Amino acid sequence: MKRRVLLFALGVLVLLACEQPQDFTEKLWYKQPAKEWFEALPIGNGRIGAMVHGGINREHLQLNEESLWAGCPEQPYPEDVQKHYKHFQKLNLDGKFEQAYEYASKYLVTSPTGFRSYEPFGDLYIGFDHSEGQNYRREIDLSTGFATVEYEIEGKRFRRETFVSMEHDVLVYHFKSLDGQKVNAEVAFSRKKDVRTKAVVDGIVIQGQIFDDPDGYDDNVGGSGKGGYHMKFAGRAKIIADGSEIVRNDEACQIKETSSFTILFGAATNYNLAGLNFDESIDASKKVAEDIEKAETFTYAELKEAHVKVHSELYKRVNLDLAKMVVDTIPTDNRLDALKAGNDDVYLQQLLFQYGRYMLITSSAGKANLPANLQGIWNKDMWAAWESDYHMNINLQMNYWPADVCNLPETVRPLSDYLTRLAVNGKQTAREFIGSEGWMFHATSNVFGRTTPSASNASYQVSVGYSFPLAGAWMTQTLWRHYQFTRDEEYLRKTVYPILQGSARFIMDFLQQDENGLLVTAPSYSPENEYINPETGKALSNTVASSVDIQIIRDVLNSCLEAEQLLGQSNLTDEIKAVLLRLPEINIGANGTIMEWIQDYEEAQPGHRHISHLYGLYPSTQINPSKPELFAAARKTIERRLSFGGGQTGWSRAWMVNFYARLLDGDESYKHINALLKEQMTNNLFDLHPPRIFQIDGNLGVTAGMAEMLLQSHEPGIIRLLPALPQQWREGTVSGLRARGNYELGLSWSEGKLTKVHVKAFSGGQVSLVYQSKEMLVDMKSGETREVAFL
Repeated sequence: MKRRVLLFALGVLVLLACEQPQDFTEKLWYKQPAKEWFEALPIGNGRIGAMVHGGINREHLQLNEESLWAGCPEQPYPEDVQKHYKHFQKLNLDGKFEQAYEYASKYLVTSPTGFRSYEPFGDLYIGFDHSEGQNYRREIDLSTGFATVEYEIEGKRFRRETFVSMEHDVLVYHFKSLDGQKVNAEVAFSRKKDVRTKAVVDGIVIQGQIFDDPDGYDDNVGGSGKGGYHMKFAGRAKIIADGSEIVRNDEACQIKETSSFTILFGAATNYNLAGLNFDESIDASKKVAEDIEKAETFTYAELKEAHVKVHSELYKRVNLDLAKMVVDTIPTDNRLDALKAGNDDVYLQQLLFQYGRYMLITSSAGKANLPANLQGIWNKDMWAAWESDYHMNINLQMNYWPADVCNLPETVRPLSDYLTRLAVNGKQTAREFIGSEGWMFHATSNVFGRTTPSASNASYQVSVGYSFPLAGAWMTQTLWRHYQFTRDEEYLRKTVYPILQGSARFIMDFLQQDENGLLVTAPSYSPENEYINPETGKALSNTVASSVDIQIIRDVLNSCLEAEQLLGQSNLTDEIKAVLLRLPEINIGANGTIMEWIQDYEEAQPGHRHISHLYGLYPSTQINPSKPELFAAARKTIERRLSFGGGQTGWSRAWMVNFYARLLDGDESYKHINALLKEQMTNNLFDLHPPRIFQIDGNLGVTAGMAEMLLQSHEPGIIRLLPALPQQWREGTVSGLRARGNYELGLSWSEGKLTKVHVKAFSGGQVSLVYQSKEMLVDMKSGETREVAFL
């Protein structure tokens, strides 16, 4: 695009006025209680989570605490690992892929192949002696983090409010009869195993320790680790009865003739993040008691006010108005049913966008110590699918795609802390495997910091584990992107650069020269697809220099190079520059698509859910309009995947939204938003992986994709405004989105045309604002705010 600097109007900005009524907030709401977990509503403060079912006669709060995992730290290394790994590399480099796989299966597979699962904390039940109710409404207010249930019984009104306090770190449940009607209630707690509960004078005390039965069920063929007694946990439900009598039996408490009561629920484990382990010196019961004691010094109204202040400040930073909604009169499940029947619903998309932001806040902000896992923090199963682990061949990365652009930078903190500690473990793995002083880890990990290859069976330990040693390298780009958005030099110096430097060191030690003089990865694979070996016709995973590997490496080395320039260092600069010149290029195959592997192999599954060879399109920037042949090939790659049934998981569909946004095709992005809602979501808008498994990545990925449709800042020095606006979003406003360079923007548009732009520069500097064919260079001081008009 030819650059034209246009005149612009400047003015002191009163931040973009929201065209919605000031009391309007997005809510998920229903006219009936949840019949199952997939209809319940999630609340959380990052550390404690709950699913609120809203039954009239019995409220069910399914509870989680972020660190409650089965198992213990294990880093299994096979005997003579460096010798065998080196031979595994050589066999791959020599093109003897089947032999390499067989060799690794014999000499590198080691037990435990996998690890144990994230577990639910338990279930809190509050029963009532109610008869049948009427005028029922169940909702969650995304702006406050409140789950509310309201109903009538024989003309008497009742209200319940539940939230997990961002300020006081306890779950708060409040029941009130709005007309003073007296009821009897019972409070009980249950968990399937490993727990003792005792009713006391004012509630229930919970003590537990996970016992991993060495002779019991194991979801991973090849083992999930040592048996025995492991992590300890504790909880307490404190009843504040507002003057009513509490009667207890062994395990439950009855509240007699009450019109109002509050329950404070605390939960903790003896997990120690600093050591990626549980710690016998940590007293979980003491932590719970202290949290409850502090919280009960405040009234319910004070607890509520303190929580709302913290939660709302995060949530309300971004406002998106696509539907000009005044009152939402249609229950969320009815909206979803209508969409499936063919009725378009722009407001439902707006709700989905903010729901993703809400879910990231409630699973990775507030009191969170750990990053959001495959299910955020909400898991009902004692052995969750894929252990609800940290899956790092796209899933954990996708969880944090919306963090910065959607103005939630605080949510990256738990991820930074975790990755920093994981890299320490990864130094040993890099040293043991190849003698490198850098760090490495593989596709999956847990709260105990496993960095050696793990998978659900021995076969996958080779193909998914050993063959993808660049999972950690990919994760570095989340932290680098966070720096690009925030321009926090201290964060760059103390956190990001050390991580980048260690990853770059490992990469350059790991690369090997092939017969053409190129530097390639061996082993390698393209998550989680297979290719057809042209010599044997067999499907294989392991190879050399899959496209995603080289694209990741190019990003890591370039970001490390830039970090050194910014910090005035040159530790790896010369070596990185030399290596970059010898990496393979992104290539186009005979069918016009981006090649998934370094050879133009046939895919075993041409409709595979992963499209890892388009990492360069999104989340990376290597495939862009300045490279028109690659840009066109990327589109063809997506079309081919879809023609064979691609996008069949929720997270894969969300990736499509981001892909098409980068291709500047808002109408196609829009189609995939609707496809996600129609085909891959439950009534509570939980994203699904077949057959019916909740994964939070699809929720968070689609939110990132919708932001990408409205604002893009991945090209150096350029912010694109409404780059992929679909026809259906003809009127709208958005405020609070963030751009790289530490800018915050607000946009208004009418009849599909941009009308207003508000920019705030937190760091200052020059940036080009681009809208369609117009480009405007803006030079702003730190803290300056402007209203900019395109003339």
